[in-house]
Amino acid sequence: MKEAMQQVKEELGRDAVILHTKKYREGGFLGYHSKEVVEVTAAIEDSDEKKENKRTRRSTAAAKDAPQRKMGSRLDVVSQASPVIPPAKAVSQYKTSGTEAGVRMVEAPIPAPHFQPAAATVLPGTGDGIKPAFGVSSLADVAVNSTSGQELKNEESAMPMNQAMKNMTVSSPEDTEKIQKLEDELAQMKTLLAQVMSKDQPQDEVSLQEALRRQEVDENLLKDMAGKTAAGDTLLDVLDKRAKDVLTGYLGSVMQFSEGIALNKHGVRIVALIGATGVGKTTTLAKIAARFVLEKNIKAALITADTYRISAVEQLKTYSDIIGLPLEIVYSPDELKVAIHKHRDKDLILIDTAGRSQHNDYQMKELQDFLAVDPQIEKHLVMSSTTKNRDAADILEKFSVCEPDRVIFTKADETSSVGLILNLLANRDIALSFLTNGQSVPDDIIPATPEKLAEILLRE
Repeated sequence: MKEAMQQVKEELGRDAVILHTKKYREGGFLGYHSKEVVEVTAAIEDSDEKKENKRTRRSTAAAKDAPQRKMGSRLDVVSQASPVIPPAKAVSQYKTSGTEAGVRMVEAPIPAPHFQPAAATVLPGTGDGIKPAFGVSSLADVAVNSTSGQELKNEESAMPMNQAMKNMTVSSPEDTEKIQKLEDELAQMKTLLAQVMSKDQPQDEVSLQEALRRQEVDENLLKDMAGKTAAGDTLLDVLDKRAKDVLTGYLGSVMQFSEGIALNKHGVRIVALIGATGVGKTTTLAKIAARFVLEKNIKAALITADTYRISAVEQLKTYSDIIGLPLEIVYSPDELKVAIHKHRDKDLILIDTAGRSQHNDYQMKELQDFLAVDPQIEKHLVMSSTTKNRDAADILEKFSVCEPDRVIFTKADETSSVGLILNLLANRDIALSFLTNGQSVPDDIIPATPEKLAEILLRE
């Protein structure tokens, strides 16, 4: 190691930054008489003198090109933004695992956008000899020259790059597009870094990215997550507490959660469960009713329109008798309207509907007519976690004619992969309300939150 470090100093100088060290053995026969080899990957930044020369050239060019006006007027500056060079600290922050591709990505400058004219501050007492502001040399630092040559730093100099970008005045849609492109490029760079780093992941560790891949989360979402989180976060060991925090934050940014059902402060809350056949609507309705009645001691009523299956009516009647709730059986929209009006004094009315095939237009129209009797009905689409991604997307699309407000995923305990939930609801304007993970009433139901979904996605 000492010899390797000496070679680094001879070739790159004392300011070289060590990116990665690796020891291995080579030669010999079956491990015998082999020799130890030390591999060191290092990089070096431009010297301070070179950087200062670059800044001086940019400042001089900006001062030469900027127009001047009379005293008391506003000074407009048009300057070409220079490429953003990551500081020396970035070399150590971005773990490249010693690959040449990683080193090139770290050292490569990121093209900065060209900003439109921005008004410069007119300093008092400068007279006609006011000097124009320097061109923007980075996204975080803006300097203004007075006649005495004193530099005033903008308050944004201490801000992170992303915050400074948000605080900049954008004068045209073109600027907004260019800044968005820059942010996209930064996200792509972090995604590429994550891919490079994943190759050197220890075999006895399972990264957050790999755990989600085993849950069959879509690869595009994995790339999106790598781009939106700090570099290397998606490669955290799944047993690391930070991994759950990273996933929780990402879920909260791309999905909506309602954390169950919120009761009205005044008046009854009406909730109907809809969905395909065999997804567990009746059992889920019983779980919701039991939790509200037994844990919160509210007044509730049950209505079933699932008269296609005799067993469904008997099952719900058994639950209603155990919990002590009234049960109404309806066969038409008019009867449903009467039953709702009858229990207007309750805090919660839960409606069970018959399972419908998303491919049967007549059944879907019949369900629409049932739900149209009261515009206050909150509709929860119940789906099974065992459903295939393609079928789940089809169900959500076809049931959209009923305008569902929430989604409930059942049977999370009956599948080894629940990535379907993230795949289906990411970047959609519909919230996840409940997750069920068993047949026990009322225990096996969870109000959906980013934390709870992250726990299920990271389960062994």
